[in-house]
Amino acid sequence: MVAARLLAVASILPATAAVLTLPRKSQALPWLSAPAYLQELPGNADFDPLRLGSASPALLKYYREAELKHGRLAMLAAIGWPASELWDKALADTFGIDSALTSKLEAPSVLNGGLDRISPAFWGAALGFGAAIELYGLKLRLEDRAEPLEPGNLQFDPLGMYPVERARRKRMDEAEVKHGRIAMLAVVGYAAEEYLLGTPVAVHSSGFFEPFWAHFFHV
Repeated sequence: MVAARLLAVASILPATAAVLTLPRKSQALPWLSAPAYLQELPGNADFDPLRLGSASPALLKYYREAELKHGRLAMLAAIGWPASELWDKALADTFGIDSALTSKLEAPSVLNGGLDRISPAFWGAALGFGAAIELYGLKLRLEDRAEPLEPGNLQFDPLGMYPVERARRKRMDEAEVKHGRIAMLAVVGYAAEEYLLGTPVAVHSSGFFEPFWAHFFHV
């Protein structure tokens, strides 16, 4: 009797083990298995349906580096775009120079036009600044280190805001990735809205760019 029970338990164990080792499902696409190579990345939602990052760890780090760079630029642009539409004309008048905004008071862009009115000196300075940051990042990665730098790490934290604790660092890394992704979508939205609506984003989304009480005391 005891032997029969032991045999029954033994027959159940392989099936139980198989259930416990089922592949984890993707958070973003639940009908697909979660890619194991994304598991440790901040901001990971298991979204890589084309398996673009599966070729090698080095390629995955390159993709993450590119995402962080684009996200950081997009966060600056998400602020700078509406800020230029709100303040450029007033600042230009103050300093007695021509405003860089278009005739519709939109920020210069590929779709809005007006980029030809921007001084070549600005483009040269922007290119030089970007190249300097890239060269600095490359220098850091070519240095001999006990542990390689994480993607996007430029050893730049003058205010000491990056936490020491691993859990808090992970939260901050997650926050940067998520904010960068939202900013990239926002900048694309700015360009599309201004092209389709023909008005500055600071006007057709004015609720985001003026005090909330202005809606109650608007004349």
